[in-house]
Amino acid sequence: MRIILCVLFGLTLFSCKQKNTISTAAEKEAIKGVITGETEAYMEKNYEKWASFWDHSEDVLRLDVTKNGFKQSRGWANNGENWGDFFEENPEPITSVFENLNYLILVDASLAWAAFDQIWTTEDGEKTKAKATITLVKKENAWKIISYTAIQYESDAAIEDAMGRE
Repeated sequence: MRIILCVLFGLTLFSCKQKNTISTAAEKEAIKGVITGETEAYMEKNYEKWASFWDHSEDVLRLDVTKNGFKQSRGWANNGENWGDFFEENPEPITSVFENLNYLILVDASLAWAAFDQIWTTEDGEKTKAKATITLVKKENAWKIISYTAIQYESDAAIEDAMGRE
C-alpha cells in the first residue's frame, strides 16, 4: 500500500511540475507576442493598438539611450499620451524591418521581465542595434508593459553579446 501511495504522490507531483512548465512556456510566448505586437503597432502608427499593449498607470517608466543622449520619463501621461500626438503628426508607417533575438524571459504569476536584442534594418540596408529590457504586469489576465528600456549601440563583435543571452 505504501508503494502505491508513493507512486501516486510522485505522479501527482510530476504532473503538477509539467503543468507549470507548459504554463511558463505559454506565458513566455505570450510575452514575446506583446513585445512584437507593440513594435508592429508602433511601426503602423496605430495609436489605439499600440496603447493597448501598455499599462496606463503612473508607474510606467521609459528610458531610451541613443548616441544623441538619453531620455527617461515616468507615468502614462508623460509617455503614452504624448505618442498619440506624435502618431498624428507623423502618420507614415515605418518601412524598416525589425528582428528580436536572444530573449531572456523571467515570469511570475503577475510580473515578468524580458531582455532581448533588437535589430532594425532600413530599406537601404542600414542597421540599428539595441539591447532592450521590458517589465510587464498582468492585469485582467493580459500582459501589459510597465517599463521599457532600449539602449542603442554600435556593433562591435567584442562586446555585442555582453549579456551572453541565448
